[in-house]
Amino acid sequence: MTHQTIETTHLDKTDADRFKEAFGAQAAGVAIITAIGSDGKPAGITLSSLSSVSADPAMVAFSFQARKGTPERIADSASFLIHLVDAENVLIAKNFANTNYPKFEDESTYEFLETGEPMLKGFGRVFRVEPVSVVEANPAIVFLAKVTDFVKHEPQGATPVVYHARKFHQLGEHYEI
Repeated sequence: MTHQTIETTHLDKTDADRFKEAFGAQAAGVAIITAIGSDGKPAGITLSSLSSVSADPAMVAFSFQARKGTPERIADSASFLIHLVDAENVLIAKNFANTNYPKFEDESTYEFLETGEPMLKGFGRVFRVEPVSVVEANPAIVFLAKVTDFVKHEPQGATPVVYHARKFHQLGEHYEI
């Protein structure tokens, strides 16, 4: 695995706000990443930065902000589980986006795979990934990861969810244009 740090130039406050506003208007899919944290305990975080990089080999990219809290606990994990969020799981996604929510307190809501990662129950699309490259673009950490296993693959009947303008939105056929 490669690890790289990029020097960054910070925008002034006005430009940074405009940048956030521009991307806030861009809808994105939602996923929850889980892993075993540096403290040996399960950890997880909701993100909207997941993207498909290639199908063959199956590769994804994702990022999260800063090395503090949950990101710090899972940034150096050797593997992650990616849970793709549907409308049926949006409450879990909201909870995992809250830093103060006790994510793994209720042991009936998850199970450990043989490989050690915590898998959340009730998700139809879950895959295991291993980082290939990590880029630290302070304050963000960007991962390129290879998919090593499709732990669950039940996409039929799922109601898609996107994150747009700082809110979760359910999609349906009536949204097709």
